[in-house]
Amino acid sequence: MIGGGLLAGALAYRLFVLLLPTALLLVSGLGLYAGAADQTPTQVARDAGLHGLVASQVAGTAAGHARWIVFLLMIPAVLYALAKLYRALAIVHALAWRRSGRGVVFSVAGFWLLGAALVVDLVSTGVVGWFRRHGLVGGLAALAVYLVLVGGTWLVVSRRLPGGEAGWLALLPGSVVVGAGFLCVNVFNVYVTTRLVENRANTYGVLGVAAALLFSLVLVGRVVVIGAELNASIDQHRRARRGSPDG
Repeated sequence: MIGGGLLAGALAYRLFVLLLPTALLLVSGLGLYAGAADQTPTQVARDAGLHGLVASQVAGTAAGHARWIVFLLMIPAVLYALAKLYRALAIVHALAWRRSGRGVVFSVAGFWLLGAALVVDLVSTGVVGWFRRHGLVGGLAALAVYLVLVGGTWLVVSRRLPGGEAGWLALLPGSVVVGAGFLCVNVFNVYVTTRLVENRANTYGVLGVAAALLFSLVLVGRVVVIGAELNASIDQHRRARRGSPDG
């Protein structure tokens, strides 16, 4: 697709806009949980698998006095950003399937399915990290489970996006690509982005950390665009073969 990089950048922007209120929502929720469990935010952050600079920054933010206000304000902000992300995904898929992005219809079911898929991705990432820290065999098994869960949830979401009427089998190749691509991006985040944030934050500063995060989000956007392009290309090729005299 011409302009695939630009579309990936647009998705990265929407993901970044969603990430900001989501991070504040989770951090404020972490502080509320720490208060209810009679623990310090530092203890809760470490129990959640956060270490080093990330744990200290999250714990410091979670210890703020306006946690309830931030938590309540971030809920509509997250929903609004999620709706914008879903519309951006729908436009990208419409363009991949050679359609107009102006006629994209917002699907409430697709909106909630996308939210559920992001939660599954977040939980699966945490589970993979936990198994990876407790053994190689368990980590490899967790990676396989992650691939199935993320690819499967994306397959369900794809059914609510333009081109979804092609059917489950037609959308399967792109879902496999998205699942494998997200797995590779997560591996990149674990071994590159996270270490950069924890070990090089003082060297590169906030701009360096933000650049690494945005690059990771661009990779996610590129994976989504490739998945949509693959499904559309395979479906177009299959239709062309059916319409050919030799088919």
